[in-house]
Amino acid sequence: MKINCKFAEYVLAPANAISSENVETLDGVKCKAIFQTTWNNSDERYNDELEDVCKTRFGCSFQSIRSLWISRLGYVGDYWHLIKLIQI
Repeated sequence: MKINCKFAEYVLAPANAISSENVETLDGVKCKAIFQTTWNNSDERYNDELEDVCKTRFGCSFQSIRSLWISRLGYVGDYWHLIKLIQI
């Protein structure tokens, strides 16, 4: 299964971006995905927490990461995963 991102130690991704623990990134790295945290942001109550995670880990806003995923997938749901990728 592919995940539409390049390899990075941590990735914040919408649930519809990943459906398996064994993935291959766009740059061809085969990985095991270890799910760290999942948020159900359907009522947007975790916007501040997701914003903090994005600023701290990735140096950009949650809105930027959300927009990136929309451009890659066309649609993102309300569930978001912080995933650690381990190269295998």
